[in-house]
Amino acid sequence: MAKTATPKTYEVAIIGAGIAGCSTAYYLARQSVRVAVFDRGPVAGEQSSRAWGFIRKQGRHPAEIPLAAEASVLWDEITDEFGFDSTQRVKSGILMPAKTAEDEELVETSYRDAQTHRLASEILDAKALKEKLPELAGSWRCALFTRDDGHGDPKLSTHTVARAAKAAGAEFFNDEVIIDFTTTRGRVTGVRTLRNTYQCAKVVVASGIGSRRLLAKLGYNLPVQNIRSSVGLTTATTPFTQIAMWAPTTAYRPRPDGSFIIGNGYRNAGTDYDLTLQAFTNLRYFLPALKQNQGLLRIGLGRDTIRSLTDLLPGKGKHSPLSEPATNIAKVKQNLAEFRVMFPHISGLTLADSWAGRIDTTPDLIPVIDLLHGYENVYALCGFSGHGFALGPVVGKQMSKWIVDGAPSLDLSKFKSSRFTDGDYEIIKAA
Repeated sequence: MAKTATPKTYEVAIIGAGIAGCSTAYYLARQSVRVAVFDRGPVAGEQSSRAWGFIRKQGRHPAEIPLAAEASVLWDEITDEFGFDSTQRVKSGILMPAKTAEDEELVETSYRDAQTHRLASEILDAKALKEKLPELAGSWRCALFTRDDGHGDPKLSTHTVARAAKAAGAEFFNDEVIIDFTTTRGRVTGVRTLRNTYQCAKVVVASGIGSRRLLAKLGYNLPVQNIRSSVGLTTATTPFTQIAMWAPTTAYRPRPDGSFIIGNGYRNAGTDYDLTLQAFTNLRYFLPALKQNQGLLRIGLGRDTIRSLTDLLPGKGKHSPLSEPATNIAKVKQNLAEFRVMFPHISGLTLADSWAGRIDTTPDLIPVIDLLHGYENVYALCGFSGHGFALGPVVGKQMSKWIVDGAPSLDLSKFKSSRFTDGDYEIIKAA
């Protein structure tokens, strides 16, 4: 009889090789914790390589601002240690300009939140905005500017953190789909893939859009739904600014080569919400958010709708790789057109590439960061609602403190999973 191989054993198994999972592995491995990271695809294979790349404190939900402030410091540390080319981290500030009175009200609300948390934010009047960015055309009322906000390259940065985690001792299992958990007497004792079983003392579920399905296997029902955001990349021009902008009808991040990442503005964002069977499970939590954010989401049917149906068929879909999300090319082109209007001196720029990303979203648009009740050794990092890249390092560091020291050093109570069933959350405008 063939001898059965002894399963590998880890102190912590992390499911998800995006920025949150890789950062958690990095900070744990630096403390000599035996940690393994599992992902159904490559490092940064999903949203962590598709984000805009903003690293910001301004314009956030107030609960996220302390996390964002510490994340900014950690991004500095990572860039200092591994070099500019490892992250392309730039601290040149982010502008949030206002054209209308309603825009100005949003800017002023964001400024008040910034003042409460003592951020380096200021409101620029029209003249000061023109001095800050002379190339910007059009009539503007004012702008919020946070001078130590900035941006970086999400894919480069996530791969840098993953390499650092590996160098510190973390093991990575890519293209290894987690299909279930093993449990003993009320604790998760391991993770099962299509090929192997790995034993572990603790589990961190940080798999983005896959988190909800995995946690459902343990009986958890987190109200996390997927939305789809489309992004464009322009051709290059002579670089003229390092300042990123989140404008009413478009957004951009400048890249070192003179090209720009183009995204949605804060008015009529045009993000796609593909209805799936799972979307109806927690619809009661999302209805107020959908009402509050009318015009920001385009509800419809797409590839994910079809997949949610085929997953019901025996042996179909459940463990196969996700297809590429469909790009809303009409919205990308619209954002590019708005960008050209703002900067007529480079109106000849064209679209070099475009893509879409699936974003795991909660009703209140802030993440779940929690030790889940029940099994008592299962942690959830999900529902980042498009904010995961910037917050990745601080979430990883806080999770490592929680696991090693028994508690995080920052107050994470606003991110508890029970806030939805308790009714202890607030619906806000999408940001």
